[in-house]
Parts: sequence; C-alpha cells; structure tokens
Amino acid sequence: MVSVSLSERSPQQSVQRMMKKVQRQNLKGMEHHPETIFVATNLAIQLHDASQLYDAEPHYRQAVRGCQEQLSGLHPYTLSAQSNLAGLLVDTGRKEEAEKLYRDVLKGRRQLLSSLHLKTLQTASSLGLLLAASGALEEAELLLREVLEGHTVLLGSEHAQALQSAVDLTSALHARGKVAEAEELVRRALETCSRSPGRLSPLGLQCMSSLGRLLAERGCFEEAEPLLQEALEGRRRVLGDKDPDTLVSVNNMAGLFQSSGQLGEAEGLLIKALAGRREKLGDCHPDTYQSLNNLASYFQTRGQADKAEPLLRQAFLGRSSTLGEGHPDTLKSASNLAHLLQSQGRLDEAESILEELLESHRTLFGFAHPDTLTSANNLAGIRQNKGRADEAEVLYRQVLEARKELFGDRHPETLVAMNNVALCMQLRGELDESEGLLREASTVCRALLGNAHLYSLTCMNSYAGVLHERQKLSEAEPIMREVLAGLRLLLGDRHLDSLTAAHNLAALNYSLGAFVESEALFKEVLNGRQKKLGDRHPLCVEAANHLAAAQQARRHAEVDEVGVKLGGGCCFWRCESPSWC
Repeated sequence: MVSVSLSERSPQQSVQRMMKKVQRQNLKGMEHHPETIFVATNLAIQLHDASQLYDAEPHYRQAVRGCQEQLSGLHPYTLSAQSNLAGLLVDTGRKEEAEKLYRDVLKGRRQLLSSLHLKTLQTASSLGLLLAASGALEEAELLLREVLEGHTVLLGSEHAQALQSAVDLTSALHARGKVAEAEELVRRALETCSRSPGRLSPLGLQCMSSLGRLLAERGCFEEAEPLLQEALEGRRRVLGDKDPDTLVSVNNMAGLFQSSGQLGEAEGLLIKALAGRREKLGDCHPDTYQSLNNLASYFQTRGQADKAEPLLRQAFLGRSSTLGEGHPDTLKSASNLAHLLQSQGRLDEAESILEELLESHRTLFGFAHPDTLTSANNLAGIRQNKGRADEAEVLYRQVLEARKELFGDRHPETLVAMNNVALCMQLRGELDESEGLLREASTVCRALLGNAHLYSLTCMNSYAGVLHERQKLSEAEPIMREVLAGLRLLLGDRHLDSLTAAHNLAALNYSLGAFVESEALFKEVLNGRQKKLGDRHPLCVEAANHLAAAQQARRHAEVDEVGVKLGGGCCFWRCESPSWC
C-alpha cells in the first residue's frame, strides 16, 4: 500500500492562493459574491496579522462594500467587516475614520444584540481606547467603565476579559489624573492574573507593564524597575524583539532609566525602540512619533540641542498632521519644543507656545491634571527667568496646591513645585520661610529618590543657594560640591545645568575667599556657555563679568589687598529653577 501524506501549506502559500482566488472572482464580476467576501476577509486578516497593513486595506474595504450590498447595514457580518476595517485604520494612525466606523458598529450592535452582549462590549472597548488615545478622556472613561461592568456581570470579576477591561480602564483613569484608582485596579488585576491565566501570560505582562509605568511616574522607581524588566523579558521571550508590545516595554524601561537619572542606559533603549518602530510600523505611525519625541527629550536632558531639535520638529509636525494640533501628544511635542527654545535663550517664542499650551490643556483636561500643571509650571519658569517673579509665584503656588491634592505632599512633582515657590519667596527676601521649605524639599526628595537623582540635585542646589545668601557658607559648601559632582556624572561637564552648578560653587568660593578656585570655575563656566550659547548670550556676559571680578579679587589677594566681598552689592548665585517638569 502506498501511503499519501498531505504537504502542509505555509501561511505565505495560503495568502498567495487567496489573492489569486479573489482576483479571479473580481475579474468575473463577482467581487460582492458571498464566497469572494469570505475569502477577501480571511486574506485581509492574514495580511493584517503579518503587519502588511496597506496590502490588507483594499480587501477589508471590499468585504465591507460586499456585505453592505448583499446583506444590510445592520447585519452581523456587515458590522464585523466594519469593525475589522476600523481596527486596521487605528493601526495605520487614521483615527477619525476609525472612530466614525466604531460608533456606527456600536450603535448597530446595541440595537441588534443589546448593550450587554459580548460583541457590543468589545466594540465599546475598542472605541473607548481609541477615544482615550485621541484625548476625549471623559467619554473614554464612561465607555470603559461600562465595558468593565458588563464583563463583570456576564463573566465574573476574575475572567480574563474582565481583567483586560480593568487594565484598559486604567489608561483613561491615568490620563485623567486619577492615579490612585488606576493603580488599585491594575494591582488587583495583576494579583488575579498571577493565579490565572498566569503572570507571564500576555495579560499578566500587560498588567506588570501598566503597574510599572504608574509606579515610575509616582517616583517609586525601586518597585517599578523589576516589574518593567520582567514585562520586557517576558514579551521578548513570548512575542519576539520586534513585536509592538515588546517595543512598548523597551520604551517603558528607557523612560524609567531617564526618570531615575540612569541616562546612559536610557539612550540605547530609546534608539532601539525608534528603530524597531520605524521598521515595524513605518515613519508616520503615532508610536514612531512617540519614540522620536522621547529620544528628542532625552537629548534635551543631556543638553544636546543640535540632536534634539530635528527629531522634535519631526515629531511635532507629524503629530500635528496625523493627530491634530489639539491632541495631547501634539501638545507634549509643543511643550518640548518650548523647552528647547528656552534653553537657547529664545524666551519670547517659548512663552508664546506655553501660553497657548496652558490654555489648550485647561480646555482639554481642566487645571488639576498632570499635563496642565506641567504647562503651568513651565510657563511660570519662563516668567521667572524674564524677571516677572510676582506672576511666576502666583502660578507656582497654584501648581503646588493642585499637585498636593493630586499626588500628595511627598510626591517628587509636589516637591519640585515646593522648591519653585520657595525660590520665588527667596527673591522677595523671605529667607526664613524659603530656607524651611527648601530644606524640607531637599530632605524628602533625597529620601525618596536618592542623592543622585536630578530632582534631588535640583532641590539641593536651591537649598544651598538660600544657605549661601544667609551667609551659612560652611553648610552650603559640601551640598554644592555634591550637586556639582552629581550633575557632572549624570549630564556631563558641558551640560547647562552642570555649568550652572559650577557657577554657583564658584560664587560660594568667592564668598569664602577661595579666589583661585573661584576663578578656575568661572573660566570653565564661561568657556562651556560660549560653546553652547555663543559669546553674546546673557549667561555668557554674566559669566565673563563674574570671571573678571574673581580675577581682580585674586590679584588683590596676591598683593595682600582686601578683596571685594560678595555679600555687599553683588550676588553671583543663580537663583533659578532648572527643572522642566
């Protein structure tokens, strides 16, 4: 007897076979025949799964047209075809057309199946996530709550779909600033996932990733890092290095490293995430723009404006054209662009952008939202740098009170806001109150984040400044030396914040009569700023004047003449908030 074995058909062979069949049917004028629609749908799904998105689109559209012609707008097959096409449009960044389709499908399924049917809830979930990504957060939250309640009623609170609904809801809650509720939801989901379907299941990995991001944004880096690392390693093992979810985890780890001050480790991950998204999703996908923006933000942190600007402008223009000028992601790119302009001394341009941003964020989210508070904080910083301290203080105080209510007294963002209010008080001569606030901010920030974190170093710098102004020089000196060493390690010697710290230590040495070290530091500051900003920048003029004063004081000291003391009429200390948060 001769045995006959059937050869297995590869996915590529299957796709080619279906393509030929669709083409034959179309040539016969049977493009809307039920069999053609069935084959076109399966072909589109296979192409979509293989990330051949634009090849899949015409077949999805053919299925929609065929169902509408042969069946009706309310037929289950028609609604499924529209839902499939909407999913593809989301993946290719065409969210407005996708939203319209999802709304039509949701309306149809509610009418045909009821609001509590699983397919209706699936559509409500897809629309809710799309609205959350598009910035329509209030409607997104309502829809995603409806989905969670529906899945809980139909399937029970521990069913995988109910757990997925809980994780999806956290994205809208997080975006609306409801951080505590979001964290509680995702912790419960992760605890349940650990029992079933398993911690390393796709859902368990998503829970870990979501919880890690929430913790990182609260400054809980020690708890966040192992969660994000486990999620990344699990996704690499299960999905592969180039899967979009794996690239999300790569991006999350880079964000954690950047936020916790581990800048050297962040750069490689950010570059890898950008390259992976360009290859997998294309240059014009929203996730690719996110990676461009994140890498640009990293270069800004390192003071490398020449590398940051082209990436930032590409992200801003891309988001403006694909997402719209009022989309939250576009507004984030605009915020980073304003920061870049500020670092280059173009304060009027930066202020104009930030005023528009603050108004947009107020309209979109209200004032007590993290993004609105960031815009208000940054606008206050610009006004402070332009000498409008009273206006800056009003905004800083509003930010401080809102962050206390939103995050609590010991959150890093709250402590930076406290630091900024205290600096304004220092400028008004309220030194006792300023010193107390800055001591508290510095102490708590160091306890939360460690001495080497950028926020800690910012608060320590400000605290040393008020000690200097109050002539508590022996207390200020070791803090200032620690700040300079920490910033040089994190950002490099030539970063503008490192040069500001060197400037401040030079001023302290001047007050202590250590004119040789003061002169050397002022010379380093002048050379560094000239290379970054040009000879005529106000900060370079300031450094040149202070260097001349230190040189004169050193010469007087060498001939046993009395040097000019700092406390009389001139103050070299840079009393500013370098944080952009």
